[in-house]
Amino acid sequence: MDLNKFLNTFEGDVEEMELNLSIDCVIFTIQENHLKVLVTNLFEGADWMLPGGFVLNSENTEHAATRILHQRTGVEHLYLEQFKIFSDPNRFSFKALFEEMDIKKIGTVDVNMLPMRVISIGYFALVDFKSLNLTGGEFDEDTAWADIKHLPKLKFDHAKIIGDAVEALRTELYLKPIAYNLLPEKFTMPELHKLYEIILDKPIERSSFQKKMLKWDIYERLKERREGVAHKRPFLYRFDSKKYNEALNQGIRFGI
Repeated sequence: MDLNKFLNTFEGDVEEMELNLSIDCVIFTIQENHLKVLVTNLFEGADWMLPGGFVLNSENTEHAATRILHQRTGVEHLYLEQFKIFSDPNRFSFKALFEEMDIKKIGTVDVNMLPMRVISIGYFALVDFKSLNLTGGEFDEDTAWADIKHLPKLKFDHAKIIGDAVEALRTELYLKPIAYNLLPEKFTMPELHKLYEIILDKPIERSSFQKKMLKWDIYERLKERREGVAHKRPFLYRFDSKKYNEALNQGIRFGI
C-alpha cells in the first residue's frame, strides 16, 4: 500500500466523506472449482480485510459500492446486491486502526476526533475470474483470492460479513438465475451445473437440473460446441437477458 498517498487522500477528502457510513464489498469468483472472495491488505503484516471505503456526501450507497468495485477490479456492470447492514457499535475503530499503523495525526486531522462508530452496508458482487484486472484500488493495496472455506485472519467483523454474504448468495441463487455472472459469456450446461454445486456446496442431480434450466427459456443454445473436452462436445449457451426480463414481467419464478 502507498501509505503516503492514503494519508494525503484521507486528509484531502475527509470533509467529503460520511465517516459514520462505509461500504464493504464481498467480491465472489470461481477459481479452480472453488468459491473465492477478494481480500486486501493495507500494509505488510496486517490482517486481511474486505475491499471497502466510505460513502461520499455526493453519492448514494449503490454508487459508492460501484465505485469501490470498479477501483478494485477494473470491471464495469458487475452483478451487485446489497445484502445486510452491519451496525454493531464495536465493529470498527478508527483509533485502533491508526494505532496499529502508528499514526496519531493525519495532517490537520486529529485521529482522536474521528467517529467512534461506523455502520457498514454489505454488498456482494459476482464476476468471472477471467475478466478481472485487479488493481489494488487507488492506494495500491495487496490483494488475494481467499477460499471461503479457508479464510485468512481478517480484521474487524469481516469474517462475519463474508459468512453472511455466502448465505445471501445461496439464497439468491435459489430465487434468481444469477450464477451466469460467474461464467464467461458462452458456457455449457455442465459448466453451469458445476457452478451451482460449488456455490451451494452440495451435489445436484444433473439431468433434472438441466431440464429445469432449459424450461425457463432464458438460455440461448448456440450452434457452437465446447472443444477440447474428454467426452461428447456439449453445446454452448448464452444468457438471454431480454427473455429473462420478459419472464420477470410475466411473474415467472426461477427457483431451483
